[in-house]
Formats: sequence, C-alpha cells, structure tokens
Amino acid sequence: MDRRSFLIHACGLGACGCAMGLAAAPASLRAEDGAAPDQRLLFARYQVANLVRFMEADPAAAAACAGYIEQVGRECARLGQLQSRHKGDVEGYLAAIKQAWGTESTYDKANGTVTVIVPAGECTCPLVDSKRTPAFWCNCAVGYQKEAFEAISGGPVQVALKESKLAGSQRCVFEIRLA
Repeated sequence: MDRRSFLIHACGLGACGCAMGLAAAPASLRAEDGAAPDQRLLFARYQVANLVRFMEADPAAAAACAGYIEQVGRECARLGQLQSRHKGDVEGYLAAIKQAWGTESTYDKANGTVTVIVPAGECTCPLVDSKRTPAFWCNCAVGYQKEAFEAISGGPVQVALKESKLAGSQRCVFEIRLA
C-alpha cells in the first residue's frame, strides 16, 4: 500500500480531519451520529497515542519526530484541498473554514498575521484518543496550518501553536505569519 492509500484509509473518506474536522464527510458519517465506534479505530487511536508518547520521550529523536508528524499534517491538508480553492484569498479561506467548521479567525493584513481559533470540544482528528494522545501530536495540526496557508499565500509561513486541546485548553489557537 502506498503512502496516499494508507493516509486515505487511516484518515477516512480521503479527507483527514486532523486539525479542522472531517470537512468532506457528510454529517451522517461524522462521529456525532451516535454510532458505536469501530474497535479497530479505538485500537488504532490507542496505538497512535503510544507511538507519539514514545517519540516525545526520546530527547534525541523528538525534534526529528516532530518534523515527521508535521509532514503528516501537511499531507492531511493536501488531501482536504479546501485551501486550493482560495489561492491568494486569505479572507475567502477564513470565511470558508468559519462556514465549514465554525472556526473563528482574525486577519491583520498590515502585519501579515492570521489567528485561527478552533472551537471548543474534542479534538477533531480521527486518530486522537483525547484521554491518551500527548500534545506532541499537535505538530500534525501545525503542519496542516503551514500547508494550507502556504498554498493560499504562495510562500512560506511560520506557524505557532498558542493553545491546544490536547495540552488542556478548551480550544486550539494558531498564529500564522504570512511571508
């Protein structure tokens, strides 16, 4: 199985929900439909949490592992492709994520700074076990934001995670500096 096939199967429906929820999934397929979770998915979440914990615990490998996790987030954003419809249009993208996911944002055009605020509630990444997954996994969401805003702006961006649900906050907050 190639990497794309793996990610499609791992994330579900070909559009990973890592940082932003299952954008492409019909409402009836989202977690809130009340269906009992698949035991394989629960086990996969448990194992991902273990893997992330092991990576974070090894100081010699943590920086490299954070980069790998960030790459997973970038791939997730590429699969979702919402940003590809908003090249050069930061405001349009921010309106789209507000409509699709209820994501709040601010855009300081003069300073080239965007703040993205993911609403309160469970982490929307389908690979996260909210009781076990360490905040180190949030490097995935950082990668997602980088990929999305680099595609929109056409240049490199810097992303800082200011708040994280996995680190105990009620919401996730990202500060994005556009080039």
